[in-house]
Amino acid sequence: MRTLREWMFRPICGFTLTLALMGAGSAQDLNVPTWTAPLGVLSGAASNDGQITVLTSGRELYRLDAAGQTLWKVAVGDIGRAFPLLRPDGSVLAAVYDDSLYAFDPAGQQLWKTRLDGDIFASPALLPDGSAVVSTAGGSLYRLGAAGEVLWRQRLGSPSYSSPAVGPDGQVVVGSQSGTVFAYGPDGTQRWRYKAGRSVFSSPALDASGNIYFGSADGHLYSLTSAGELRWKQPAGGFVNASPIVTAAGQVVVGSFGGQVQAFGLDGTPAWTYQAGAAITVPATELWNGDLLVGDLSGVLHRVSQMGAAMGSQDLGERIDTPITVADDGTWLVTADGQLRAYRSPWPQAAGPWSSFRGVPQGWGRSLTAAEQAPWLAARRALAGPQELALTGGATPPTTSPVPPSADLVALQPTPTAPVTSPPLVAAPDGAALPLRLVNRRVHVPLADLAQRFGGTVIGTEGGQVSLNMAEQSWTLPVTDVNGVSYVSIVELGRVLGARVTPAADSLTVEWQGATQVWPLDWITLYAHPVQVAPASAPAAVERPSPAQTP
Repeated sequence: MRTLREWMFRPICGFTLTLALMGAGSAQDLNVPTWTAPLGVLSGAASNDGQITVLTSGRELYRLDAAGQTLWKVAVGDIGRAFPLLRPDGSVLAAVYDDSLYAFDPAGQQLWKTRLDGDIFASPALLPDGSAVVSTAGGSLYRLGAAGEVLWRQRLGSPSYSSPAVGPDGQVVVGSQSGTVFAYGPDGTQRWRYKAGRSVFSSPALDASGNIYFGSADGHLYSLTSAGELRWKQPAGGFVNASPIVTAAGQVVVGSFGGQVQAFGLDGTPAWTYQAGAAITVPATELWNGDLLVGDLSGVLHRVSQMGAAMGSQDLGERIDTPITVADDGTWLVTADGQLRAYRSPWPQAAGPWSSFRGVPQGWGRSLTAAEQAPWLAARRALAGPQELALTGGATPPTTSPVPPSADLVALQPTPTAPVTSPPLVAAPDGAALPLRLVNRRVHVPLADLAQRFGGTVIGTEGGQVSLNMAEQSWTLPVTDVNGVSYVSIVELGRVLGARVTPAADSLTVEWQGATQVWPLDWITLYAHPVQVAPASAPAAVERPSPAQTP
């Protein structure tokens, strides 16, 4: 069994990771947490601006700093397991088993408490105006205003343990124990309902187009349109208590009581299955580099690649029944046996449409607007972008931060796992360099531009490889075709050519054969237009809706 040290310090593309590049700051053993808070933690950990909020078995809500030290704690009326919700103004909403939703200000002072019609097991979701929707074991869905007033209530007819999800138009989707999934408009008007085979414990996840994904006790993963029409359903390996996520690579990933983690394309095509070996009741969390973190009921924390390969596992000794939170500084927050443990990592959460249980570490549970995404994307790029280049290309990390996001930054779209045609490129003017591209999460340089700048010539292309000749020397380089243009990874520039590659805030410098060339590097554009090239798999059967299945 690999340790956490092996996960984080494994060789990548021939380069061994170092503590300096990981940003660890000290030669500590990552097989143990950087800190542990033995507070009797029951909930997942909400995180924002280096602070962490959890509910505990002592009927208390805790606020911790980035080192795990208590900033404040307040008493609540009962225990709670719902994921705390951190609002943009710094206040926190906490749902507990005394039938109440509490609000506290950033200093821990109670703002309000609203009693509902039953225990609250599900996590609330935040709407853009600061109001929240929450479902109860009493069988109701409420919308509460920012000050805690009840705006509306809808009866679901059975208890709900499913956390609501809010779409881009404010539509609220929630599951229930009757197996019915409901959708309501922002004003509380029911839009549609859909009946799954059995109870829906699972909380819905949404993709960038508003399509809905959830699991059922009938052992299937379902996908509906935003209008409630069945797109597809697929067997998921057993009773699905866990909530799915939608990754940046365009996959829907979900675990089951059958001990499997499965991934499907957005069209329902099975992509891969990972055997965890024990029941999984919690959603996975996607890292920026595409890896997935998920815990099982035997207490093992698994790390799985975006292609379904085992990257490592760590036995924590006690069941893991809350999702892993990945803070924006890359810290993993893991709850097991009532202890909150923090592990250091260079990768923040991915920026997929729904890359974790509630979409963001703050626990909002809704689709983000482009304006909301922009600051998170900028912060995550600042941490992960230069690290990724350094770790895969042997380069020196930049000393300055990447450029800030532009005002018109658009939301990232999911990237298919099959070979695709990248977004069209505008032809470069004569004498200008073609732009760098992000292919399979690696920065690539246009080959012809590289050869011209260094005075080399390109001889032939065969089997995805070319020969680069210069001064009576020859090198064979693997290349990737993007819209008819050959690109070479900066990893290969270091590995094959022996070039020194250095990323900076706004440029990429390549030193080779006594010459230095600099390419402009726009991090915003680079990560907003990724290209994914992977072996295509044969299409698998996908169950399509029949008249009897139509809501």
